[in-house]
Formats: sequence, C-alpha cells, structure tokens
Amino acid sequence: MHAQSPGGHATNLRAWYKANANAYRNSGVNLCTNGQTVRQWNDQSGNALTLTQATSGQRPTWYDGSGSVFCNYNPSIRFSDHYLQRTGSGGSPGVLVSGTTYNQLNLYAVYYDNNANNFDWLFNSGGNNGFNRVSLSMNWSGSSDFDCDVTSTTNRITTSTSSVLPVAHTNIIAVKSDNTGIYGGSPASSNKIQAFCNGTPDAARTTHTPIAVNNNITQIGDNELVTTDALDEPFGGDAMEFILYTGPVSQVVHQRIETYLALKYSVTLTSHDYFNTAGTNIFALSGGYTQDIIGVIRDDGQGLYQKQSRQQDDSARIYIGTLSATNVGNAATMAGDRQSLVIGHNGAAMRSSVATSGEIPGGAGLISRIAREWKVTNTAYTGTFSLAFKLNTSPIVPGDLRLLVDDDGNFTNASVNGNPEGLTFTYSGGIVTVTGISTTLVPTNSTRYITLASVANSTPLPIELLYFHALPADPDAVQLLWSTASERDNAFFEVQRSRSGVTYETIGSVDGNGNSTTTIAYEFNDPTPYPGPNYYRLKQVDLDGTSTFTEVRSVTIGADGPIHVYPNPAVDQVRIAGLQQGSTGPVEVYNAAGERMPFAPEDMNEGLLDVSTLPKGIYLVRIGDQVARVVKE
Repeated sequence: MHAQSPGGHATNLRAWYKANANAYRNSGVNLCTNGQTVRQWNDQSGNALTLTQATSGQRPTWYDGSGSVFCNYNPSIRFSDHYLQRTGSGGSPGVLVSGTTYNQLNLYAVYYDNNANNFDWLFNSGGNNGFNRVSLSMNWSGSSDFDCDVTSTTNRITTSTSSVLPVAHTNIIAVKSDNTGIYGGSPASSNKIQAFCNGTPDAARTTHTPIAVNNNITQIGDNELVTTDALDEPFGGDAMEFILYTGPVSQVVHQRIETYLALKYSVTLTSHDYFNTAGTNIFALSGGYTQDIIGVIRDDGQGLYQKQSRQQDDSARIYIGTLSATNVGNAATMAGDRQSLVIGHNGAAMRSSVATSGEIPGGAGLISRIAREWKVTNTAYTGTFSLAFKLNTSPIVPGDLRLLVDDDGNFTNASVNGNPEGLTFTYSGGIVTVTGISTTLVPTNSTRYITLASVANSTPLPIELLYFHALPADPDAVQLLWSTASERDNAFFEVQRSRSGVTYETIGSVDGNGNSTTTIAYEFNDPTPYPGPNYYRLKQVDLDGTSTFTEVRSVTIGADGPIHVYPNPAVDQVRIAGLQQGSTGPVEVYNAAGERMPFAPEDMNEGLLDVSTLPKGIYLVRIGDQVARVVKE
C-alpha cells in the first residue's frame, strides 16, 4: 500500500496524477517552474504509470497557481491542443492492464474548462477504433460524457454541464462504474454508471458491460488514438488532478475523496458533509451555511497541506501565517496531523441592512453589521488564523470594524472583538483583513459563527447596493442606473465624473429615500460626457453628513463597443443599450452550447427583449457585430 492516497484509501488505487507533484520539464530530472512545458508527469499511486510527451510542440504548460484564482493557490497544467500519454511496453501500455476485464472503475478529475462551447477530451484510455475504452469528455452537445464503451456507446453516461458544471469554474467530476457503492440503487440493480458533479449525484443509469482492455495507451488532454474523425478534439483548459481506482469505492470513502479535492481546489460540495481521512466530520452542511466553502487543512494520509484558501471569485480568504502568492510558498505550519479550519457562508449580501443592523449586541456602540455570516468549524487546530473579505466600498476606517463571534448564529448576544482582543484590522484594495484570530474566539474542536460590524455609520456602507451601471446612450450621452435593496439614513447620492479616473467633479445629485427595506431603482443622465473615456462614481451621503463612495464605472464616448443589457441577471425582460448608430440585423440569442434560440424580430420592442421563455442559464445576445452576455434566472 502507498503511504499517501486520496481520502486515505489506497486499495485498488491504479493511477494518481496531481499537478503539485512530480511534473518535470525533462525526463524526470528537473521539476517544472512557472510557465515551463511538461515533458513528464509521474504517477503518485506507487504503480509508476508515468505520463510523457516526447514531442516538444505537443507538451502542455505547468503553472504554479500564482497567476489565477481558480486553482486555489495550487499548480495546474494547461492544455491547448497538447496531450500527455502513457505508452509503456508489455502488459500495461496504458494505465489499465491489457487482457484484463474491468467491471469496477472509479474516476475522479479536477479541471477548469476555458471554452465550454467546444467538445474536448479530458481523459482517454482506449483503442484506436474508438471503443474498448474508459474516457471522460466534455461538452459533447453541451454535456459531459463518461463512457466504458466496448463496441458501442451503450455504456455512456451524460450529465448536463450547464446545470451542474458551471462555465469558467473549477469543477470536480467523479464517475463510478462500480458493482458496489452505486447510490440510489439496490444491490440487485447496482451494475450501473453514475456521475457526481461537484459532489451532486446524478441518478444511477445505463447498465454497463465490463470493459475488456486491449493493447491500449492512455492519453490526457486529447484523443489522438482516433485522428480521422471528429473524435480527435483536444481539451482546452487547466487540469489539476486525476484519480483512478480499479475496484470498489464505498460511499464513505467517496465522500472523503471529494472532501480532499474540494478543500484543495476551492470547490463547494452541497450534497454531503466534509470528512477527513479518519472519517471525522470537519464541516456539516447545516443551518444554511453552504455557500463558498473553503478551508485550511493538514491531512498527512492524503498529502493534503492547504495553508491558504480563497473563494473562486476571490471575495473571501482564510489562511495561516502570512499570505503568499502560492500555497507551497506559505511558510506557516500546523502543529499536528488532521487539523483543519473550514468556513462557509449563508449567501447574504456583503452590505448592512435594516434587518441585520437590528441583530447586533447592545451596549458595544455598534451601528451596523453586514448581512453575510460565516460558520467556522475548528477541528484540532490550536494556532491563529486570518480572514479577508472583499467589501468594494470606500472609505473604510479599519479602526471602526469589529468581528462578531457567536455560538449559535444569533448575533444579539455575540462577543464583540477588536484590537483589545488581539485582532488587527487592515483595509487595502477593497479587502478587509482580520488577523490574529485565536482559539479564544474559535476554540479547538468547536463551531462558531462570525460576521463584520462597525461602530461608525459609514463603515461599512449602510446602503445595500444591488448594482451600479454606466451605459452609453444616444446621442453621445451616458445613462447611470443603480438600485438599493435597503437604505438606512440615506440623504442623497452625489454623481461624480472624471476624465482621468483620479480627479472627480460633481455633475448632479439624486435624493435618497432615508430608511427603506424595499428595492428602489435610481437613474441619472449625463447629456454632455467628455469625448473618449469617462469615469463615474456615486458618493452616498447620510443624514448626518457622513459619506462613502461606490466602485468606479467607465464609458468611452466615440468608440463602438459592445452592447449592454440590464438588468443582468434577468427574469422577464432585458433592456439593450449601446447599439452602434445605424446598427442593423436581427436579434440572435445563443445558449452556452452555441445553439441559436428561437427569437423573432418582434420579440424586441423599443430596446426591450423578452427572455421570460428562456430556461435558466447563460446566453449570448448578438445584434449585427455587437455581442453581450446575459444570465437568465
């Protein structure tokens, strides 16, 4: 048995490739550094099933994780018409043994697809006739396919990418072709295939025929085994990890493996709790705190040492020690094995509201708190840690902030913590960082609930701003649109414009609504913008004279740009702005699979497009040469 294994499960582990281990720029001598191509990728299962690429022009590129948010500070291998393969000799030219019949296969893959509209191969171990293979392909007619094909496609399982494998997102896909451990079926009908997308199980389906492996090689990133038809389609994206078992994987082990991958690559699981290799529950999906689950963890049995993590949109971070550009660059340590801190939030806004400002402890001088709350579970960890949150508002005075910590999620009796409790608050680039959080606040082997509060009206912004748009309008004007979900002591909005983005002038004001708990829309028209770039921001002023600024929006006058649609996301209708003068052509709407949706010219009336009949998803709207992206909810 190998010393380390995914989920701590080494039985029948056939192949294991991870981008943070043994990717070489040559034949196993020098490890890749950032931006170098991969000549050899070593197997971590102990079976020495090395992947190689002898042709320099077909080698993928290794990145250390510092330049992207989607790998959670970890390395990835980027493919773009490149591939790696196993072409060994004897009884095992690929990762599977020639002449062996397999009836129990479990494949896990972590990837980021750069083009969700293109069909591409992620993993393939099969014959040159296109069958007798186990493979994973993406975006075949807008879906993700896994197959254990023998002589036909009857062993194929398809799962919709649009619903469970988000575009421009790191995804975990797991597929079980397994006589035991199929979930949702009885033992008498368990000879099926089942897919799991970011932890969410599809129904078990497609009774399969065991695969009898011929003298087949294995390829990652393409299917060069078939070069004469449409099956030769390269994967375009980043691959982080592949795991293949040739025997059963129980539900308990499966959940441990998914936990390992999810915490390593910042992918949120929503179908089961999180478990370490000892089977300890390290984060429970309860109380509604199921959004953007991330964590730091040391689990030696599976080689997992994640010292810093962030959401995939980088709006929240948790780390020990000093934050580094990469996880491996973080010099901090955890004192013992199977220690972890895992957090998830309730999905509420990163702004205060009238409702949340009422749920604060009295007697501490607090004015408001943000609506978003996080659950933090500490398993065996004894050190300190830091949290960082993107608030996107200014100015923020760090000394005004407090960290509320509670044991049940009702913050009326929460502890109020600032500098006297050992915390340090900083604010830079829209990010609030809280350092020095110790076991005094989040004790070892406990769960606590936290949020940010302020002792000043202006920190954080006591207006729940839903959106702020700056859109070109004809002729040579700019329309500003914004909306609030709630307001507290809001006197007015001052509209400011700049030619340089540095020095601003006030061009008007719009009255606020004082106190409100309902959605209110605002607009302002600038009839005389400057030729070229224009920068806009709002200065929100309270009744007591305190003020804060929104983010900056820009519009270029005199340049043909993309059309704009709003509101976005949309439910019933979208308004189209920014059309080039004299623009002609029908309205064309395409789904994420590139399929044109049925829309007649009369579906758009005076710039309004009816999208009420569209299924939920991501669409492209095209009018002539101008294109915009819209999300239908």
